[in-house]
Amino acid sequence: MNNEYVDSKQRKYLIIKRLLNQEHLSYQQLSEDYYVSRSSIANDISYIKDVFSKEDLALTFDNSGTYFKGSEAQIQKILKRIVLNLLNNELSTEHFIDAALMKKVAQGFSRALNEKKIEIPESYTQNIIVSIVLIIQRAKENHHIHLEGTNQYGKFFLEFDKYPLVYGLLNELQEQNIYHFSQEEIQHLTYLIVGSGLRFFMKDDAIPLSFRGKVRFLIQKVSEGLQTDLTQDGRLEEDLVVHLYQLILRLEAQSSVVNPLIEEIKQTYPSLYGVVWFALADFCKPYQIALSDDEVGFVSIHFQAALERIKKMHKILFVCPNGIGTSSFVSAKIRRILPDVNSIETVSTSTLTKMDLSDVDFIISTVPVPITEKPVVRISPMVTAKDMKRIMNHYIDLIIAREQNAPPKLEIASETKDLIAQNILFQNFSTKQEALNFLIDQQAFSDEELKEKFKLSVWERERLQSTYLDNGFAIPHGSPEFVEKTTISILILDKPINWGNQKVDIIVLLIIKEEEVRKVEPVMELVMQGIEDKNGFISKMMEVKT
Repeated sequence: MNNEYVDSKQRKYLIIKRLLNQEHLSYQQLSEDYYVSRSSIANDISYIKDVFSKEDLALTFDNSGTYFKGSEAQIQKILKRIVLNLLNNELSTEHFIDAALMKKVAQGFSRALNEKKIEIPESYTQNIIVSIVLIIQRAKENHHIHLEGTNQYGKFFLEFDKYPLVYGLLNELQEQNIYHFSQEEIQHLTYLIVGSGLRFFMKDDAIPLSFRGKVRFLIQKVSEGLQTDLTQDGRLEEDLVVHLYQLILRLEAQSSVVNPLIEEIKQTYPSLYGVVWFALADFCKPYQIALSDDEVGFVSIHFQAALERIKKMHKILFVCPNGIGTSSFVSAKIRRILPDVNSIETVSTSTLTKMDLSDVDFIISTVPVPITEKPVVRISPMVTAKDMKRIMNHYIDLIIAREQNAPPKLEIASETKDLIAQNILFQNFSTKQEALNFLIDQQAFSDEELKEKFKLSVWERERLQSTYLDNGFAIPHGSPEFVEKTTISILILDKPINWGNQKVDIIVLLIIKEEEVRKVEPVMELVMQGIEDKNGFISKMMEVKT
C-alpha cells in the first residue's frame, strides 16, 4: 500500500477501516504504509483499542499482526460510535459514511416520520439514520447483519404488531430505490427504531408489570445508595420504565447510543454515576446484557433530574408591612418567576427577629430589615422589572454557589476510612483470577462453602459484564446474599493486568450486605474522584492504610 502522508487523526481512522475490513496489520507494515515510526503506530493502536473497548470489544493479535475478529453487527457498532462522535463534534465523516447516501436517507426517513406523525428525539433519530446508512453501505459491499443468537428477549419485550409500522417507515426509502431491506434487516431495525421511540409505538400499559416492579426496585436501590428517597417521584418511575425498556430493545438489536455528555456526567456527578452503575449491574443481570458507560450516563441523568426536583429551595421570606393585599400581589409575582420554590412566607419586621431562619434561603423585603445571617433582596412594593431581575439574579447566584460547594477532592468520610483502612493492599499479580482470588481469600467468612458461593457470584457478575470503570479502576462485587459483614478491599497493583478488554491496576472489591447499600455511595464517590486523579488516590490510600 502506498499512501500519501496523512495526519495522525486521519491515519487512526484509516487503520480502523482496514481492521474492520478484516485486514491483519503489523506495526512494521503500518509504519511503512504511513511513513511514520513504529512508536507512532503503537500510539494509534492504543487509541483504537480504547475505541473498541467502549463497545466491550477487543483487537486480536497473532504472528501476522493485529486484526479484529467479530460479527457484522459488532463492526457496525464500532462504525456507528465513530460516526456519531464525529457528528457530535461537527467533524467530517468522509472516511466512514457516504455523504450523498446519508442525505437521501435522512430526508426520506424524516419525511416518513412526518407523514405518520411520529416524534422521536433528535439524537435518537440521528442514531437510527446512521444505523440505516451503515446497513445499506455495508450490504452493498456484501457485508450483511445476521440475527442468530439474538431475539431471546424479543418475545417478552416486543410485540411484533409494531413490525408493519416500522416497515412502513422504511418503505419510504425502498420506494425511492435507495435500498430494499431484507426481512432480517427490517427485524433488526424494528428493535432499534421502537427502542428509540417507545412512547409512540407502545402504550405504557403494554409494558409488563413485572418490568415496572424491577424499575421500582432499581429506584429503591439507588435511593438507599444515595441516602435520598426517590421512590415517591412518579415522574422518575415513568421516565425510567420507558427509558430502560427501550434500552433493552436497543441492546437486543446489538445497538447502542453515544452519550456526548458522558465525561461531564462522570466529573460533575461522580458519586451518583457510581451508585447508578452499581445498581444497574443487578438490574441487568436477569437480561444477560452489558451496559456501556454511555447508557449508564443516560440513566444517571434521569436520577439527577429527580434529585434536582427535591433540591428545590426550602423557603423564601417576604417581609412586608403593607397588608395582605400587597403581600399576596408580591407573592404571586415571585411565584411566577421562581416556580420551583417550596414556600414563600410573608412576615412582619418584628416577627422576623424572633424566627428560626435555618430553613430559609433568602429574604425579600420592601423595607429595611434588621441585619440577619440570611441575604436580603430589597424591592419596591410594586415589584418592577428591575426588582424581578434582582430576585432572579440572586436565585441563580445561590444555585451556582450550591453547585460549587462540593466536597474537596479525595476527602474520605470517617465511616469509609474505618471501612477500608485495614483492607488496603499493595501487591503484584499477573492475572485477574489471581488478584480476585487473593482479595476474596483475605475476607472472613464463617465457612468455606459460603466463601465459595460468594466467589462464584463475583465471577458470574464478571461473566455477565465487566466491572471495569475507567482509568485502570475495576469494581468487582458479588451477591449480597452471601455477605455476613460489609467489607471493602482495595488492591493496588505494581503493574496493570488484563481485565477483559481493559488494563487494570486498582481493584476495589465490594462486599456489601443488602441492608448496608448506603455505604456504597461514599466509596463510589472516592473511586470516581480517583479515576480523575489516580496518583492522588494512591497517595491517599497510602496515608489511610493502617
